[in-house]
Amino acid sequence: MKSRKKIGITLVTLLVICGAGAYWYWTWSSQPKNQAANTQEKIMPIKKGTIRSVVSGTSQFEARDMQNIIATADGTIKTMNLTRNQAVKKGEVLLEISVPSQEISLQESESTLQQLQKDVSELQNQQNNLQIIAPISGTLTLINNLDVGANVSKTSRFATISDSSSLIAKLPFQLENAVQLKKGDVLDLAVDGFNLTKTAKVEAIGTLPKADANGGKLLDVEIKVSNDGTLAAGMRVKGSLQLGGRLIESTDKATLDFNSVETILTNASGSIKELKVKNGNFVNKGELIASLFNDTLQNDISTKQSAMERQRNTINDLQEKIKQLTIIAPFDGVFSTDFANKRSNVLASYPVGSKIEINTLLGAVASLDYMQLPIQVDELDLPNVQTGMKAAVRVDSITNKVFEGEVNQVSTVGTTTNGVTFFDAVLSVKNTSELRYGMTATAEIIIQDKKDIILLPIEALQQQQGKRYVTLQQPDGTKAEKHEIKIGIRNKTDVEVTEGLKEGDQVVVATRRGTQNASQADIDRIRQQFQGGAGGAGVIPGGAGGTVPSGAGGAGGNQRTGGGGTR
Repeated sequence: MKSRKKIGITLVTLLVICGAGAYWYWTWSSQPKNQAANTQEKIMPIKKGTIRSVVSGTSQFEARDMQNIIATADGTIKTMNLTRNQAVKKGEVLLEISVPSQEISLQESESTLQQLQKDVSELQNQQNNLQIIAPISGTLTLINNLDVGANVSKTSRFATISDSSSLIAKLPFQLENAVQLKKGDVLDLAVDGFNLTKTAKVEAIGTLPKADANGGKLLDVEIKVSNDGTLAAGMRVKGSLQLGGRLIESTDKATLDFNSVETILTNASGSIKELKVKNGNFVNKGELIASLFNDTLQNDISTKQSAMERQRNTINDLQEKIKQLTIIAPFDGVFSTDFANKRSNVLASYPVGSKIEINTLLGAVASLDYMQLPIQVDELDLPNVQTGMKAAVRVDSITNKVFEGEVNQVSTVGTTTNGVTFFDAVLSVKNTSELRYGMTATAEIIIQDKKDIILLPIEALQQQQGKRYVTLQQPDGTKAEKHEIKIGIRNKTDVEVTEGLKEGDQVVVATRRGTQNASQADIDRIRQQFQGGAGGAGVIPGGAGGTVPSGAGGAGGNQRTGGGGTR
């Protein structure tokens, strides 16, 4: 019984093996026939053309240059030159706010600075007067017999210098004789007690007559005599001269006096450090008389100067604050309260004389010379978008017109929505008076735009071990498989060939038909993989001309076409 069971099991096993082998042979032998029946080859000529790659987005126009008009302090409206909507010119005063406390503080600070400047000037003047110089030539007379070590103040009388180079006197003449004299007339002087006669000149004729002892009228005549060293102040003299052929004389003698006496003030506080001359000495103009010492003067000057600098900073701060109370138009443009509130006129609450709080928004001034359009850029496209790139801008409400834009800012901080991160690229567009704030527009940033280049359909491209190939149809009808080429930029359907092909060459593209053909969705996925630059090894089954790679890698990276394209 056991041997029969073993024989039965063996027969069943053989039948199964034979059936499986027959099935495998039938499948293997029939497969090439089915593939051959469903495979076609398409010959495509190589042509020149254009590849244009763009990144696009839609948004609303904003003013490129816009500045909010905001109250800069708590205060009272002093001047209001704004209306709800108006054109403004750069530098035009739009609004003035009054803050009395700041104005008073500025006046007080300016007054304090002026006093400090005066104090420093006086201290520096004292420093310059620590050496006492003779202002004129003459005889020196010290006040109160000052000596070395004595203390003086800046208003102390230090000495007098009497100029004895010429002397003066007032001689009385009878009125009828005096009125006949004139300035410059020469007369003789007799010096009382000395056998001396000097020549003098008339300097001035008095105007106030006086009576003599006999009831007659006298008039003083001022005379001046040069001193040759024989005359001295205090001497008594009498004058005479010839007038109309007769001799006339002064009715009395007069005392000679110094023509010029200069009082010297110390003009500095301190102590006498050195005294160069003695009382009664003759000194020449410009001669050093004495030196003073003051060890606190320089420190006082430095302290005052530091206080002046602090006061100037205070004044500058106050002036800047007060300057900010006058708000001017930053540029030519249009002011509108709509930027603050579109439903109501905020200016109605702020007539002249009303109170206003700091940071109150009254509206904004916008320059419409240039508009800006912020569009969102996918993070995969961001590396390809650079400032300075040109863009074609189409406005929804303006048909059949394309405006030129330029990227002037690319955000470095993204916003993530539904797992996709976007970055703002801001375009600048010159306004031709047609564009308005808030208009909807679509911009296409031109990433790459090459013309007259060799184009290869992207499905004809093959890749293996980092190299790119095509199947080249030879003029004699044979095929050169794995004909190596080099590629450049690409878009969704074509790739640029930089080396290995020329215009007019023909390449073989394997296609499928029937149920075995790759769907359009499969081909689109291939194209996307080529665009993504991911060098993969996956293939679409079938195709007698070899496998179609699922990733082509290469230069250009991630691209977008049309309205942003697909990844």
